[in-house]
Amino acid sequence: MLKKQKRLIIIFAIAAVVLTSIYFFVITPLIAKWTATEEIIPELLPGEVLGINNRILMFEHVEKAAIQEIEVHNEFGTYTFYRDTDDEFYILNNKGAPYDLTALSSLVVASGYTLSMERVTTACTDWEEYGLDEYSNPAWYKLTTITGSEHIVYIGDVIPTGAGFYCRYADRDAVYILESSLSTTLLAPITNLITPILSFPMQQTDYFMARDFYIMHYDEIVIWIDYIADGVETNQPTTSFYEMKAPANYIPSSSYETVLQTFLQFTGLATLELGNTEEVLSDETLLKYGIDRENPAWVIHYKYSDIDNYIYFSEKNEDGTYYAYSLTFNLIALVDGNNLKFLDWDLINYVDNSLYMLNINDIAKVEVISDKITETFKLSGEGQTIEISPSSTNAVLDEDDVKNFRQLYKTFLSIKMENYSESTSTGNLLLNLKFTTDDGKLYDFKFYPYTTRRCYYTINGEGEFYVLRDIVEKAISDTIRFLSGEIIDSDAKN
Repeated sequence: MLKKQKRLIIIFAIAAVVLTSIYFFVITPLIAKWTATEEIIPELLPGEVLGINNRILMFEHVEKAAIQEIEVHNEFGTYTFYRDTDDEFYILNNKGAPYDLTALSSLVVASGYTLSMERVTTACTDWEEYGLDEYSNPAWYKLTTITGSEHIVYIGDVIPTGAGFYCRYADRDAVYILESSLSTTLLAPITNLITPILSFPMQQTDYFMARDFYIMHYDEIVIWIDYIADGVETNQPTTSFYEMKAPANYIPSSSYETVLQTFLQFTGLATLELGNTEEVLSDETLLKYGIDRENPAWVIHYKYSDIDNYIYFSEKNEDGTYYAYSLTFNLIALVDGNNLKFLDWDLINYVDNSLYMLNINDIAKVEVISDKITETFKLSGEGQTIEISPSSTNAVLDEDDVKNFRQLYKTFLSIKMENYSESTSTGNLLLNLKFTTDDGKLYDFKFYPYTTRRCYYTINGEGEFYVLRDIVEKAISDTIRFLSGEIIDSDAKN
């Protein structure tokens, strides 16, 4: 057994010596040869710069701070980014275009850091082979530095693997391969660099102060709401700040604020067309996207910070998106339909169930007209000094009667909209309530019963909804009770 162990030890020792010899005399020289091959530094042509991993830069790295202008020519057209006197970048002939800062950074890197994957040749004799000849009409760009140096690069065919593009530096006979990321920067349309913003952004603290907001569907006004609380200092919007101008003087519901919040930052999915600052996009361009400037499918308008925003829409596309044209930014964008669900709303979504929210302090006159009672109440002053006098007596109500009248006024306020009316007949008037404000506005409510439980009503002659008949009849009976000196309970059923 001992002899066998000794024999194995000798065999292992001989094997170790052989393996060590192979490593030092065979493997080590090969590693040295491979390493030496990898570390071969290429001979540089005039203007080239050695980059990382011995890769060649077509010209010295130009960072954003040193760039004056980037002029791009590709199959989609021509555009130029330039540095203005304020040290900011703008698009030539379109200074107000809302470009994306990240996209500009990518363009700066692509144009100023030309680290090649490979230099194919230093003496090309057949530019057509690489799509870099005149007849191939290659894309190209010119980068100008703030010191006046110019670098022109031509971009030819994509390489067989699709991983890059053949490129040429102007007046140099070398061919390089630059990475495929060029397809999303220098070879892309300018619209890829534009933020698809469609209206002037609003702030969270004052968005509810947007003025003259309306939506039109072709030639019909769907909704028109205005902010009416000029001079009120508040950060909390309430429905009392809004007035519906069309289709009738309904009270806007809280859903209106949800709609307004859409425009805190209203952007699309992608910019499709970009106009310049000299003229709006042509009718022909708009019609390609189903937008008729003269009779658009949808128009949204609002005024904010003294800027009128107009957005024109196509009809909804089959995939649920819309095409939208922003007159403010002169661009067309694709919009996610989920952000425009309110375009499918019925009027009732915008209408609060309260018929009105007029504070008694703002009322100059209340008229109650029915076949059972006709009376006019004149009001002046406000708060504890308010004076109320019925026309039937012309006497100013005392303090107790004023309190009782406030209960009657609460009865009027208790009349609520229920839903769409099945009838719009105005042949049988049950009650006419008129409220005239201190500034002379008239809110004329008329109630027409069409079942034992429902009344169709109009506001200044316009109407689509009904209220419960019981509360209308209570308003009449409470007026009679008040004039008879009875105590009014606005919460009572009858």
